[in-house]
This record gives sequence, structure tokens and C-alpha cells, in this order.
Amino acid sequence: MKAIVIDDSRATRMILAKLLSEFGFEVELAEDGPALFELLTDSACDLCLVDWNMPGMNGTQIIRTLQSHPTWSAIPSVVVTDETQKERIAGALEAGAVGYLPKPFERSALEEILTAAGFELE
Repeated sequence: MKAIVIDDSRATRMILAKLLSEFGFEVELAEDGPALFELLTDSACDLCLVDWNMPGMNGTQIIRTLQSHPTWSAIPSVVVTDETQKERIAGALEAGAVGYLPKPFERSALEEILTAAGFELE
């Protein structure tokens, strides 16, 4: 399984990469939407963890772009954010996210989301 973590915070990317690796994912990192789309043109992906608040494209815009692409639309996305407004969370889920991981996040919360999305974890 391969996951891409998209977050403008290097520390968050590293923490999520470590957790995903523990669950059996091969992980690539992107600091923004354009970096993600560049990675996706070169290889397949099974999961994207997308930060909500980033410069340029926000998480919902990234998810909408993924959902509108014929090849990328099947990639499940999880929004990772410190946003707490229910309308924004609902908007991300309506855009196509399969889950919402609040910051600060816990390993068990990520595990629960991935299991609910159908991933078999190590």
C-alpha cells in the first residue's frame, strides 16, 4: 500500500509518515497540491492524507481536484486539520474525503479511519 501525506508542516508530514509506515504503508511526502499532483503523475497511490489549511490550494480544493480526475478519483482522501467548524468538516466530506483526522491526532484515531475505509493494517 502506498500513501501520500500532503501538509505544509514538515513536522506533521514526518509524524504521519511514521504512523502510516507502522501500519504497513509505503509513504511519500508532498508539501502542497502541486507537489502531490507531480507525484501522482509518476506513480500510483492508495491513500492521501491532506492538510486542510495550506497556501495555494486548501485541502478541499485538492480533494475536489482528485475526485474530478478520471485516474485519481478512486484514491481515498483523509482531511487532517485543526479546523473544528462542523460546516467545514462537512464540506470536506462532501467533496469526497473518506474521513476527518483532527489535530492533534492520535494513532488510534488514524487507525480507526483507515480501518473504516477498508484498509487492512499491519
